Amino acid sequence: MFRRPKSLNGPRQLRVRPLAQHLAPAARHQSSQASQASRIDRIISKLPRRLQKYTNDLRNAPVSHVVSFLMLHELTAIVPLFALFAVFHYTTYVPISYMTEHFGEYVRSGVAIFEKFFRRKRWFGFGQEEPSTSPELGTEGRSQTDEIMDRWRSGDSKYEILMEVALAYSVTKALLPIRIIGSVWATPWFAGVLMRAKRLLTRKP
Repeated sequence: MFRRPKSLNGPRQLRVRPLAQHLAPAARHQSSQASQASRIDRIISKLPRRLQKYTNDLRNAPVSHVVSFLMLHELTAIVPLFALFAVFHYTTYVPISYMTEHFGEYVRSGVAIFEKFFRRKRWFGFGQEEPSTSPELGTEGRSQTDEIMDRWRSGDSKYEILMEVALAYSVTKALLPIRIIGSVWATPWFAGVLMRAKRLLTRKP
C-alpha cells in the first residue's frame, strides 16, 4: 500500500553527470575559439591601419577559415625563411648593406635570436662555453651586429651561417604585411583544400 519514496540523490546525479559531460567539450571549444581569435587580433594589429580593413572578416569567419589562415600565416613565415637562407648561402647575393640600412632592427633581432638558439643547440660550431657577442654598444660604438659582420667578412663559416639566417629572418619580417594579406586572400581556397583532404582521409573504404 505504501510506495517507497524516490531517492533524491539518484535521479539528480543521473541528470547532472551527462550535463557536465556535454558542457566540458563545449567549454574547451569556446576556449579554443577565443584563443584563435586573440591570436588573429595580435597578427592583424601588426598591419598598417589602412590594411586592417581587409582582414576584418576573419573575426567572424567559420572555424575552418580561421584555422586555414593561421596555417597559411605560419607557412608564409617558415617557407621564405628557409628559401631565403638557401639563396644567401648558395649564391653570392647577400644584401647585408641594404637590410641593415632599411631594416636594421629586424637584422639585429635576428642575430640575437639565432645566435642564442645556435649556442643552446650547439649547432654550426657554436658552443655555450664561448663568450657571445655583446648586444650593447662597445667603447668604439660597435654593436653586436657590427662584430658579427666583421667575423662574417673574415670568412668564419659559423658566422656566415648566422648572418645568412638573420638576413632571411629580417626579410621575412619585412614582408609581414604582404604575407598577411596574401594569407587572407588564399584562406577560402586553402580551407577548401583542407576540407577535401579531411573527407578523403576519413572516408571509409
